Amino acid sequence: MEVVAVPSLPKQLHLYTAADEVINSLLDLRLEKWGLPPFEDWVEGTLPLDPWYIVGPVVKGFGRDSKVLGIPIANLSTKGYSDLLSEHPAGVYFGWAGLSARGVFKMVMSVGWNPYFNNKEKTIEPWLLHDFNEDFYGEELRLVIVGYIRPEANFPSLESLVAKIHEDRRVAERALDLPLYSSFKNDSYLRSSQYHFF
Repeated sequence: MEVVAVPSLPKQLHLYTAADEVINSLLDLRLEKWGLPPFEDWVEGTLPLDPWYIVGPVVKGFGRDSKVLGIPIANLSTKGYSDLLSEHPAGVYFGWAGLSARGVFKMVMSVGWNPYFNNKEKTIEPWLLHDFNEDFYGEELRLVIVGYIRPEANFPSLESLVAKIHEDRRVAERALDLPLYSSFKNDSYLRSSQYHFF
C-alpha cells in the first residue's frame, strides 16, 4: 500500500515522515503520481472553486512586502475570518479584487503562514495585478476568489520565493482571461459598499 497523508493540523508535516507523500490538502492530490488517471477538473494549471468572498480594509503588513519582495501586497485584516481561514487550506489562490473608488482588478493571493517568513498567524495577502501610483491603506477591498494554483511552500532563498510569486502572477493573469473565470469580474459583490461575510 502507498500512503498519502493530509495532516489536519497546520505545521505538523514532520509527524508523517512514514507516509509516501505528505500534502497540504486534498486540493493537492495528484493521482497521476500514483499511476492513476489524473483529475480532469484542472484548467491550465488552475483548479476552479466555488467562489468565496472576503471584504475588509487594507492594513499595513509586516513591513516586508514592498521593501523585501518588491511586490505591493495589499494585506487584509483577518478579524472575523477565523472560520473561513480554517475552511480553506493554505495556498495560492486567485480571483478579482474591487476597490470602490478605483475599479476591479485581477488578483492573486496567498493564504497561510508564509513559511519563508514564519508567520505566527494565518494571513490573507492579495496582490492586485495593477500598477497603482499610491498606497490605499484603509480603503475597503472586496475579493471574489475563484480558483486555486498551488499549496503553500517554503523556499531556499528570497530570490526563489520572488520568482515563484511572479510565476503565480502569470498563471493567474492567463487564467482570469478564460470565460470560466472572467465572468466573475462582473460580480456585483465587487462593487457593493456594504459588508458581507461568507
